[in-house]
Amino acid sequence: MTAALTFLAACAGGDGVGDRPPTPSTSTGSPVATTAAPTALSTTPGTAPPTSSVLPSAGPVTFRARGFTLPAGAGLRVVVRAALPRVTVRRTGAGGPLSVCPVADAMAAVAPATCSDLGVERVVELGAATGVEVRAGGVAASVDEVTVTYLPTDRAMILVTPARSPGSCPATACDAAFSLGSPRAGPFTLDAPGSEGRRRLVLQAVSVVGGNPRALATVEGGGALSIRATLEASAEAVVLSHELLDGAVGALAMKISWP
Repeated sequence: MTAALTFLAACAGGDGVGDRPPTPSTSTGSPVATTAAPTALSTTPGTAPPTSSVLPSAGPVTFRARGFTLPAGAGLRVVVRAALPRVTVRRTGAGGPLSVCPVADAMAAVAPATCSDLGVERVVELGAATGVEVRAGGVAASVDEVTVTYLPTDRAMILVTPARSPGSCPATACDAAFSLGSPRAGPFTLDAPGSEGRRRLVLQAVSVVGGNPRALATVEGGGALSIRATLEASAEAVVLSHELLDGAVGALAMKISWP
């Protein structure tokens, strides 16, 4: 799997509950705050990520997750459609032991025997699996950056952030930034069902020339969250995630597609 995508996250809240489908928010200027009704996100075994509007995807994708902390025994999961059964995972910086494990889908349990220590660079053979999980060991681990590079069949993924116990998100410990590339013009979509806790998700377009970020949309709440936006050819998509409350937080599965 080779393709470039970078992912950033931070956390935040605001309830959006109801029986009707979520109301997407789209903006090309200042951030737009919205709340949305819950939607069902299928994460049952065998479920594949959504199909991008561009098939097949040309060139490698690199996903980057920056500046976050994994609770002890918990992981960050990236589920994709890969053209080749290999993915390269690289860690930058220290902050506690991490391992990387192939996973079959967004919900399947990790098989410890398939995991390996994550050093400077690790090549993972996916086999029948469709993604990887980066896991902390017996203690929480801080992560400067983890990069996942693969060759995709489409530019779509399911990103699953871990559940957290109350009191595990002091200061910015639960913030994160996720980047998706390489830059191309077209539609960006993100859909996530409601889960325990309150989050804020911010979509930014980060220019490849100068790295200047521009906020496209902001959603927050304790219910379902949804973003619709249009990216320009000269900017990568970056998702910032922030937990608004330092209480219990459930795992969040984000279904994302980008041009």
